[in-house]
Amino acid sequence: MILDNNILSHIGNSPVLSLQELMPVGSAQLFVKLEGYNPGGSIKDRAALNMILEAEKSGELKPGGTIVESSSGNLGAALAMISAVRGYKCIIIVDPRTSQHNISMLKAFGAQVDIVIDKNPQDGTYQEARIKRAHHLADTLPNAYMPWQYGNPRNPAAHIDTTALEILNDFPMAPDVLVASVSTAGQITGIGKGLRKRNAKTKIVGVDVKGSVVFGGSKGPTAVTGMGLGWVPDNLDEKVVDEAFLVYTQPCFTTVRIIAKKLGILLGGSSGASIFVAIHQALNLGPDKIVLAISADRGEKYLDEFYNDAWLREKGLSALDDHSVILAQAAALTPFRYPAKEINLSAA
Repeated sequence: MILDNNILSHIGNSPVLSLQELMPVGSAQLFVKLEGYNPGGSIKDRAALNMILEAEKSGELKPGGTIVESSSGNLGAALAMISAVRGYKCIIIVDPRTSQHNISMLKAFGAQVDIVIDKNPQDGTYQEARIKRAHHLADTLPNAYMPWQYGNPRNPAAHIDTTALEILNDFPMAPDVLVASVSTAGQITGIGKGLRKRNAKTKIVGVDVKGSVVFGGSKGPTAVTGMGLGWVPDNLDEKVVDEAFLVYTQPCFTTVRIIAKKLGILLGGSSGASIFVAIHQALNLGPDKIVLAISADRGEKYLDEFYNDAWLREKGLSALDDHSVILAQAAALTPFRYPAKEINLSAA
């Protein structure tokens, strides 16, 4: 296969992998959509590209401009990649917890990395300081544009006629359940709206980690990159979310470590969150049903983190990858919000 010389044209059409080997006989069919196969390595390529292209059309982003955003991971890499292709300067605001892998990736694409060190004294997070710095740079630098991934409607819009349509191309009768982890809420809102637009009767299940408040709960530190907000993002459309789960960090990491050992593929921690809940859904449905989890990114960038036994122990987490324990824990899950809400297709 010969690639088009514009790497951005290859964003989308990510493959789907069966995870049936993880499931006991009699469970629903379990699949995962591998968004890590996008050129920048994550589902955030889709949102970043749509936000930038639409900003160009509207005149908010002008030739030779500077793209400024707060991101510790995938969206920053996607913006840096797009900036390299389309000729923009790029400044990504990170914090001391950002991995060296992510910083190196940003720099490789030519982005400037701006590190903030001011923690929130109440919860020890850097989100508020990062966002404040990004707004300051966007307001003071000439010809600067800040996508604001958390509240930009072009983020979820990136999935309505692309990701959702790809899912229906792969599953013409539509999955019975779709499970996605939540960060900026772009993917779950956009995919949910796209499926509703096409009258799919798919149950949309959102997953967040303990310490995040997107679906409620108490704010606190989290260790799953790409998840864990201290506020509810404007992108979240609760009308398309039928159930929501809060999960602990441990099973997120254990799930993808098991997948690596059984299926030979490396996935990120947020993928572990969505797959863990997808296992719960599949355990509670019959073999004629289909459950699809969204995997947000690949796992190579986390080799020195949760794929590393010593790193896990330093975080007070277990390095024992017990498949039977994950199945038992998944079976015991209960929804945090929206249990048994009826899907209203007319409200899409």
